Amino acid sequence: MFTYAGNIHIHSSYSDGSGSIEEIAKAAAKAGLDYIVITDHETMLGRREEGRYGKVVVLVGVELNRRANHYLALNLDRVVAGDEEDPQQMIDQVARRGGFGFLAHPFERGSPFIGRGAAFPWDRWPVFRFQGIELWNYSSQWRGSCQSLPRALFHYFFNRNAPFRQGPPPDALRLWDCYTRRQRVAAIGGSDAHASIVPLLGPFSLVIFPYPFIFRTINTYVVLEAPLEDDFSRAREQILRALREGSCYISYDRLHPGRGFRFEVRKGSLPYAMGSELPFQEGLSLHLESPAGKRSLLRLIKDGKLVFQGRQQSLHYPVTAPGVYRAEVFYRPGCGRSPRPWIYSNPIYIRGASVGSGLEL
Repeated sequence: MFTYAGNIHIHSSYSDGSGSIEEIAKAAAKAGLDYIVITDHETMLGRREEGRYGKVVVLVGVELNRRANHYLALNLDRVVAGDEEDPQQMIDQVARRGGFGFLAHPFERGSPFIGRGAAFPWDRWPVFRFQGIELWNYSSQWRGSCQSLPRALFHYFFNRNAPFRQGPPPDALRLWDCYTRRQRVAAIGGSDAHASIVPLLGPFSLVIFPYPFIFRTINTYVVLEAPLEDDFSRAREQILRALREGSCYISYDRLHPGRGFRFEVRKGSLPYAMGSELPFQEGLSLHLESPAGKRSLLRLIKDGKLVFQGRQQSLHYPVTAPGVYRAEVFYRPGCGRSPRPWIYSNPIYIRGASVGSGLEL
């Protein structure tokens, strides 16, 4: 398997971001990324600039809707109309056009000190036939943690890791686990990068979370069966297929780079990657490996419940029953500090004879 690091949910100067696509691609290269996904608000003008920028593959999607129920739509050739009152119609329209998408920051909280308290959560449930969920969003979670001005200033200037000590929003994890018991739902991480410029006194200004910084925060690593192609169109298809199928994982790279993580199920010597769906059979085993060595706390989740936890670098776990299995890795920073949420895999679906229907949200 071959792993490539990317950043998803980026805004450029085509909407409310501050950077051109070329400038954003240069920032991604400096951060060591292999691909990025631009998702400007309700415009795909940037699609004409899709391509390879050196070693960085630049893809362009779109973020649909404005007030609520934001949807990151990929693999489209033109914008689909949003629908805030009935987002299911929007989801289905994206699918009819050959695209797919992710529910963006579904449980977002605003801050009274940022953007006049604006928040853009999902408020129309249930919805179906979407491809995945943006499980962890850097800008959204940071903003939601700033419920007082002193805390906002402290988090920004002195401790930018503080809002992420608890991992993704618990409601987002519960929603994801609920959906995956019935259907395949991929999870991605997003930065929601804007690099907003705030004027100060005179000629001075402050860039809030510049692109080079935010590209080293919450990233999504795709896992491919073959090396990423040099040809842009083929590389684009490889990345989109991995995101669509959930052959990817989320890493908070400010703690430690996530490259080198592995989670797969094996039948003998034959591996199946994240996102795979296969029937339960004897002889299956899950294999989990962390790139952080002894600083790793491994957690195995089955059907939304913790079934294993241990301070070790790798795990071989026999599959004795059907279920939806996913992995989490917490990073142990040392100096008496508690382990921090770090990596979240996509599930491997080991199905029994039948799968239930319906959702209780």
